Parts: sequence; structure tokens; C-alpha cells
Amino acid sequence: MRKIILAVLVLIWSVGLVMSTDTTPLEVTSLGVVFNYQGSVNGNGNFGLYEKMAEQGPDKNLRSQTRTDSVDLQKITHGTGSIDESRIITSTQSADYQFEPDMIYAYALIGAIDNSSIVYSPQTMSIGNGYYSNHPVNFNSLIGDKVQVNNYASGTSMDQDITYAHAINADTLASVEDDFSGWSPTKSLTRTLLNSSGEITGNTHIGALQGDILAGDFGKSAVHNPLVNIDEDYKGTYNLNTKMSLILPSSLVLSEDDWLPCCSGGWNDMNLLDQRYHSAKDVFDCTACPSVLGKAQYT
Repeated sequence: MRKIILAVLVLIWSVGLVMSTDTTPLEVTSLGVVFNYQGSVNGNGNFGLYEKMAEQGPDKNLRSQTRTDSVDLQKITHGTGSIDESRIITSTQSADYQFEPDMIYAYALIGAIDNSSIVYSPQTMSIGNGYYSNHPVNFNSLIGDKVQVNNYASGTSMDQDITYAHAINADTLASVEDDFSGWSPTKSLTRTLLNSSGEITGNTHIGALQGDILAGDFGKSAVHNPLVNIDEDYKGTYNLNTKMSLILPSSLVLSEDDWLPCCSGGWNDMNLLDQRYHSAKDVFDCTACPSVLGKAQYT
């Protein structure tokens, strides 16, 4: 099972998402920062693992005027008993690098693969050379295991949260990315994926939310008005096999006010910011022109 999931993950990363008309891959046209992690643990006792990766998406992405887009992945495991776990995590972020006046290439990608075999059992351990060496400490914590991916660019969140578990034998694959190119029109593609399969004895929550990225509420539409809402809860002993993925392509064309706006649509076509600081008279007698402030150029 582990080899199969690893092959799928390598395939996802090797394909890449080149969104511009340029045939040169983003990894070549953008300067990038890459972080790779491989880890494994096998033993008995009390354990706690916390891993979080967060990458900033394209800084020039005009889908958001108030913040940069971001992707992140979080993995938390804790409990008492025996654990045999292997993890691979990779994180890639392009630098904010512009090659042409009207073209920008940028991307952010995080992916993780996890194979876990965990069995709960109370543990008694002597600690140090002092009091607790003669008075062993009892550890008795049921197993918890959570993975969550968030993609701000598409307003998407996916998670699997296992709590109060006695046994977990599962494989998990998670990936989140945001690719972007262009200036106007811009092109972008976001992808969020969470797959899991295995045997679990305990409580499991599986969820997914995706909101309207055009809602203008700073990514909160997934909470109060989701376009996608998955909420599943399981208690007991069961075989679990879930696959979730969301792909969102988008394009944005920007328009700017001509100066003077009377040459195009006139006063009523100006944006609200310009109307706030200028009157209709200022525009048409050119008092508002930057070169002659406070004095009418034409009467």
C-alpha cells in the first residue's frame, strides 16, 4: 500500500501545473525554495508529533488585494502504546520573480505521505535518577491523529481527525497547491487533495469545505455559506477508504480608468475611490489633473 501511494504522490508532483503559454516549466522560470522531510519512528511509550508546513502563494495574485494567498498542511499524532510510522513531506514555494513587464510566474506546493500502524496500550516508565526512578510514571492516553490541508486561493479546507482510538493502521496522502501566471488576464489553477485508507478503532471525523472566492469576505464564505460541505463521523471499528480532491481554475481580467474618464464612460464610469476624492467638475475642467492641482486648466 505504501509503495502505491508513494507512486501516486510522485506522479502528482512530476506532472506540474504550468499555467502560462510559455512552455518552460515554472520550476525553471521561477526561483524556488524547497524543503524536504523524511522521518520514521518505531517503538513503545508516550509520543507526540506535530508537523506544519505553510507556503505563501503568488504575491502578485490579484484575486486578493488585502493579503497573499497561502496553502498549508498540518499533521498531529499523539498517544500511548506502540507506534510504527513513516512520513515524507515536501514543500516548494517560488520566489516573487518577474521576468517580463506583463508576465509573472509563481507557485506554492505542499505534499505529504504517511503510513501509520499505532496500537494503544498503557505504559509505565521510570524517568531520570531522582524521585521518578523509584516511582514510575503511568502514561495512559488514547491515540489521536489529524491531518488537515487548507488552500486559501480556492477557499478550500479538507481534514481527517481521529480521536480516542485504540488502533490505527492507515495510509494517508495529502497535497495542496496554487499555480499562477499572467498579469491581465491572469491564469491560475489550485488543487487540494486528501486520500486515506485503512483500519481504525475509534472516532473519526472527515470533512471538507469550499467557499465562494468571489464573495469578498476574506475567505470566510466556506464557514457560513459553503459551496461544498462534507461532514462525516464514525465511531467503532471499521475499514475506511476516502478520496477527496478539488481543482479550481480561474482567470481575471483587470480594467483601469482612462484619464480623463470623460474620454471613455465619463463620471459615472469612474471607480468609487476616484469619485470620493474628485467632483464631476474637477474631472471635466481638469482641476483634478495631477500636473495642475488646484487650478482649472480648461474653462
